[in-house]
Amino acid sequence: MIFIFGVKGRVKTIGQGTFNCPHCRTQRQYEHRKAQRWFTLYFIPVFPIGTLGESITCEGCNQSYTTDVLDYVPARMEANQNERVAGLWHAAMINIACAFGPANEAQAEAVQQGLAHDFKQTVEAAEILDDCRNAPAGGVPLDEIIGRASSLLQHLDHDGRENFLLSALRVVKAGAGEPQQHHELLTKLGEAFGLSEAHMRGILAS
Repeated sequence: MIFIFGVKGRVKTIGQGTFNCPHCRTQRQYEHRKAQRWFTLYFIPVFPIGTLGESITCEGCNQSYTTDVLDYVPARMEANQNERVAGLWHAAMINIACAFGPANEAQAEAVQQGLAHDFKQTVEAAEILDDCRNAPAGGVPLDEIIGRASSLLQHLDHDGRENFLLSALRVVKAGAGEPQQHHELLTKLGEAFGLSEAHMRGILAS
């Protein structure tokens, strides 16, 4: 007797439900599929001999994802991203506040207002001043300020960059340094953010 045997892959739906589809950007029905390798006899699957993987397939767009996608919650992801960007913004603004020497309370309040306006975050002015204590007594070097602010580029749209510079303007004007130094710092920030000279003139004149 001749036995004809082999191996065949099969995909089986093992669950269904609703999830937040990253592609559709809304809630959709999904199928939880499991791919297995089966031993076959006379081309008939007899028993599974291994798992190839599992996937979540959106019934709306037919995109498939790993099972981790079931943990994807847009609101939570957005909140986490907002917190990360606020942290970068805070660090960059601390450097700006200390650009020409130790920061003062008026600058801390300006940073505080910027965080509240752009990120809806509440930070005490005393906490901001405490963050400034580690800055060099002679001021933070310009290239370090630009480098820190540039870390925000990928996270801020055009309006976000303008708001950052408006906050930076309020922070530097409330602290030490000469007007010409303020102008140079803000102009360099504008260049790093890709804003035109005309746009920067409008911001500096505000």
